[in-house]
Amino acid sequence: MNKQVHLIKADTDYAMRMLVYMALNGKAEQPISAATLVETQKVPMDFAYKILQKLCKVKMVKSSTGPGGGFALAKDSRQITLLEVMETVQGPLVIRPCLLDDDACPAQPSCPVSARLRKLQKILHESMKNITLAGIIRAKQGSSSKAARSSP
Repeated sequence: MNKQVHLIKADTDYAMRMLVYMALNGKAEQPISAATLVETQKVPMDFAYKILQKLCKVKMVKSSTGPGGGFALAKDSRQITLLEVMETVQGPLVIRPCLLDDDACPAQPSCPVSARLRKLQKILHESMKNITLAGIIRAKQGSSSKAARSSP
């Protein structure tokens, strides 16, 4: 049985796709409707509203109501990190609970695994903090232009 554990869950993936779409297509004066985000990014409607609510709560996204209302980025795409999105949508990045609290580990202080896991957690945390929405967009645009140049 090949059971996989995903570090980045579906709701974080949905959030990042909606944020990329907003960054590429939205303007503060012309927000994008939830229906457009759902349709273009293939996000289930119930997930989209919950995710957008969380993103609005932390002021990553702003919403406007009424005709022509919708969602737009509230922060510059260079200030939005994968870590921030992940922690907003699915909670803190924690490899093992014992890394948050030594009392949670029955093998402390002699646990041989703890130091390695702490190092891995720090590397993941720093790497995800350095991945910005703007960087993801640049990489996407770079791979799209490469694909276009290599097409006959």
